[in-house]
Amino acid sequence: MSSSKIKAASNASIAEAARLLADGQLVGVPTETVYGLAADATNPVAVRKIFQAKGRPANNPLIIHVDSPESARRWVHVDHPRWLADQWQRAAAFWPGPLTVVVPRSADVVDEVTAGAPTVAVRVPSHPVMRSLLAACEFPIAAPSANPSNYVSPTCAEHVRQGLGDEVAMILDGGECECGLESTIIRLQRDGVELLRPGGISVEQLQDAFGSVKLAQRAGKDDTVESKVGNNAPERSGPLEAMPAPGMLAKHYSPAKPLRVVAAWQAEEVDPSRVARIVFAPLPDCEAARFGWYRSLSRTGDLNEVAQHLFTAIRQADATECSLIVIDQCDRSGIGRAIMDRIDRASA
Repeated sequence: MSSSKIKAASNASIAEAARLLADGQLVGVPTETVYGLAADATNPVAVRKIFQAKGRPANNPLIIHVDSPESARRWVHVDHPRWLADQWQRAAAFWPGPLTVVVPRSADVVDEVTAGAPTVAVRVPSHPVMRSLLAACEFPIAAPSANPSNYVSPTCAEHVRQGLGDEVAMILDGGECECGLESTIIRLQRDGVELLRPGGISVEQLQDAFGSVKLAQRAGKDDTVESKVGNNAPERSGPLEAMPAPGMLAKHYSPAKPLRVVAAWQAEEVDPSRVARIVFAPLPDCEAARFGWYRSLSRTGDLNEVAQHLFTAIRQADATECSLIVIDQCDRSGIGRAIMDRIDRASA
């Protein structure tokens, strides 16, 4: 896999990426959350390439990215009833930003994006490179995380090259992702919202905007069967029901090595020299030196810094010769809810 596919963001490279997408090819793209595997969301053949490249479950829908709440209107039905229009306006106040909203789809949305569901997941990203790319395209961009399905999400261009370099025509390098975790996903309801996936927008922020926040259940193990779209897809007795939104699998974001949180790990079960230890704030030098590999995600325990560096650290730990990854835990409030959501699924 040649690193020549990675192109620094510039007017020329963004224009090239837009041309490749318009030609039905896949491009690795930066967002403020994680890097995405992008395709023209109006091109069914291109969208199917995303599923093929990732080995993504066929019933796991995609998010479409647009450049503004106004341009999203073509792809959604949110004018009626009145409560839906009001809730849409509240959601749009978070854009551009790491919030994805699940709403009724328009007839212009292809089934490949939604897994045939009557709703579509849509957001307006804030990353300047992604926004420039959207402005250069005459179509919305479908872009799940740019990694093999269920592996740790990518937060830099090199991660994309390592995981899917053979599947993309180009990787647009926009630097390290600012948030480091995928977007919050909500479904609008008459009396509030349903939280389908925690992310960069916290429950507390949603409560301030919408009042009531209902927590959704994750998909069960029966929904995690991997399938590829195309001629090599496994036979089924019938199609799986579409998930309500992306990112709801019970096991996800997982390294190849087993990962445990500190509360589920007994120090005597594995020699510390075989442990890759990830902490949220520095350990004393004498304690850190016990481990085969060690990384602190923040000098002060700042959970925003922890979120930004979490996936990179898990990837680095997975590449060591250690046999076990052990990671800290935190309160499930603010960004901590999203951090622990990712750790829970990575350790499932």
